[in-house]
Formats: sequence, C-alpha cells, structure tokens
Amino acid sequence: MLPEEAWQGLLIAFSFAGADADLTLFLTGTGGQVTCDEDFVFYNQPTAAQGAARLLGKQSDGPHTVERAALHLAALPAHIQRVTIAINMDVDTGLTCSALTHASLYTDCVTGAAWTFQPPADPDVRAMSVAEFYRHTTNGQQVWKLRAIGQGWADGLDGLARAHGVNVT
Repeated sequence: MLPEEAWQGLLIAFSFAGADADLTLFLTGTGGQVTCDEDFVFYNQPTAAQGAARLLGKQSDGPHTVERAALHLAALPAHIQRVTIAINMDVDTGLTCSALTHASLYTDCVTGAAWTFQPPADPDVRAMSVAEFYRHTTNGQQVWKLRAIGQGWADGLDGLARAHGVNVT
C-alpha cells in the first residue's frame, strides 16, 4: 500500500543506455483498457487527465539517458483504476530490449519511499509493462498499491498499445 502522501505526487524515472527507448503510461479501468485514446501518455501525447499524468522529457545523466514522468494519483478521475508504466524501444530502430545495456525504472515520492524495477534485456521483446499503480479497497477505504508486472510484447509499442485498448491505426 502506498503512503497517502504518495498520492499527491510521484516521480517516475526510466534510466537506460545502449539504444533509444521511451517511457509510456496507460490510464485504464479495472479491465486494463483505456476509456479513450487520450488516456495513453507517450512521446506524441505527453499529458493525460488534465496533467495528472505527464511526461517530463528526456535528458542525459552521465552514461545514461533518463526519461521522467510525474503522476498525481489523487487527481486522477474515478474511472481510472490503474496506471501501467511501460517502456518501449524506439519504433524506428526495430531493436529489442536486448539492445539496452542498462535499464532501470525508479519511482519515488515526497515521503522518501522509493521503488526500483529492473526490466530484463529480453531479445524477443520490443515493449514491456514494467509496473502498475492500482486502486484497491481495504477495510472500506480506497488505497493505491504498486505491483511489478514484467509482461512483454514482441510487436513493440503497437502491440502494447492495442493490449491496453488504444486504437492503433
């Protein structure tokens, strides 16, 4: 269970090296599907839910590139039950996650609580759901929790987006 202070602001950082990759977020209902394409946060659509989920850009950090996102769980509309954090290889390169010589997903909040996930360098995967924030009811109270996922897609961003209900044309 996430501390309540975390609901007010989380910082997500995807650090990587070896090839270009992107951070993506899916704001979904309980079935894991977006209710509209606007609930898909990626490089061509960097914000959703009136700014409650937004990409902050990429920058160099020594030998790595870091792409950051901000997430304000308390500001998400009630129909958003999950926020899936995913990574995908640059679609133009055709590379798989095995091209990443370094990959780490780090999330922290104002309380100092932090969580780190190490996505595998899978040679058969071009995109991967790494972790998920989800609403849960405990003792009649709604809380947010975090879990690791690690599910990959060989067909990259297109397959990842379709699996979350995004209309890919």
